[in-house]
Amino acid sequence: MKVTNYGATLMRLQVPNAKGKLIDVVVGLPKAEAYTSFHYQQYNYCLGATIGRYAGRISKGGFTLNNTLYPLKDEITLHGGNKGFDTQLWKVEEVVETDQPYVLFSLESEAGANGFPGTVKVFAKYQLVENRLQITYTATTDAPTVLNLTNHSYFNLDGKGSVHGNKLFIHSDELLETNERLVPTGRLLNVKDTPFDYTKPTTLHFNGHYGLDTPFVLNKGDIKATLFSETSGIEMQVTTNQPSLVLFTPQDFPQMGLRDHDTFTTFPAICFECQNFPDAPNQTHFPSSVVLPAETYVNEIGYAFKTS
Repeated sequence: MKVTNYGATLMRLQVPNAKGKLIDVVVGLPKAEAYTSFHYQQYNYCLGATIGRYAGRISKGGFTLNNTLYPLKDEITLHGGNKGFDTQLWKVEEVVETDQPYVLFSLESEAGANGFPGTVKVFAKYQLVENRLQITYTATTDAPTVLNLTNHSYFNLDGKGSVHGNKLFIHSDELLETNERLVPTGRLLNVKDTPFDYTKPTTLHFNGHYGLDTPFVLNKGDIKATLFSETSGIEMQVTTNQPSLVLFTPQDFPQMGLRDHDTFTTFPAICFECQNFPDAPNQTHFPSSVVLPAETYVNEIGYAFKTS
């Protein structure tokens, strides 16, 4: 595992394939300083970064909390807006090298940052536990606010090529309907007999230019999703305490300085963004994203690996 405190970002994660060869299953840049370059940041791909204050989209140019309107810069704010947590230099709190090593980062986001209320103190912990990468986000606030964090790692279990042909399972019977701007309409749709039915391991096939950018409503149970590559023999199991999983498959990667860029092909990777529902601050029937001063926000995300 390699991480950087810029954006509390996961840069790489090496996993043995079925033959014992280490495969870097996370798409990233070769050096930490490359994440700060304008050349990379202009594309806004958030490779491996911690997303906040609010992962996903917030519509209506802002939100109302306790009868106070909090306007945001854009009509639709994505991933907390410009200069979100993914572009901040986090403090390194701890680096522990044991049989379960971890790195702990922290960040203080002042009240009013990007239009959000409350001064928020956030911790991001990356820990290796046997065959699992455990990411834990915790946060507290000094005033009522909305909060929705996630990790934005792009996975390719072969370390090259495409996720086309991988087998995907999602423990979800419903998804959030979204409009043409990818904002939830408020409706929950059953996935049965649709192209979004991954209730059994299903081979990924992308038609034309269309991949996934889809928020799924997660069922109860330990394992929320799996991805399997027959080429490497690696299976990844995703766990989380969050109610939603946004699946994102970019059609391609621009020339932004990736490690081994030329080895990737169309639909090169997939993101498993474990989070609350997008636009929950404006949709009262969605799970609440409000965090109060007496509370601690916790988002737990696990990526476990095995081979067959």
